[in-house]
Amino acid sequence: MTEGAAVGDAKRVVRSRMREVRASIAADPADRARRSASICDRLIASVAQRRRASEQLHVLVFEPLPGEPDLAVFCAWCSDNGVATYRPVVAGDALLVEPGSVDPTVLDVVVVPGLAFTSRGDRLGQGGGHFDRFLTGVRVDCLRIGVAFHEQVVAELPITDHDVPVDVVITD
Repeated sequence: MTEGAAVGDAKRVVRSRMREVRASIAADPADRARRSASICDRLIASVAQRRRASEQLHVLVFEPLPGEPDLAVFCAWCSDNGVATYRPVVAGDALLVEPGSVDPTVLDVVVVPGLAFTSRGDRLGQGGGHFDRFLTGVRVDCLRIGVAFHEQVVAELPITDHDVPVDVVITD
């Protein structure tokens, strides 16, 4: 077995385990909501530190899948505080920024989903590579924030050269 095949197999095992974790989180909506609010509080604090008085902040935030943190509280805070928010949209192999076709270099913060993270910022996504390819096109000073529930943070992940880490991981 080649090294690449071994990493791919290891990623499939972790993805399967983490999908089970997300399913158990989705099974308790009240607990997910409480824990999501905690993540949103931390996310707001982190993004608020990036704000500059004279500039509008531009943030990309994903629509959560079942079992992922619900970011509605964060999105409401952004709206209430003049933070421009955008959504990622998958288009084939690409990840586009909506509304409109926004240039990724305008973004100041990208909130990134993941099945698993390490405390160092290594990330394991769904397997399509959309966010990995997208993150190579943002500015070097764009803050990349991974959000997940604490069960999704692991000591190590199988990663390859094309896996793009996040700068910080926020959990409940």
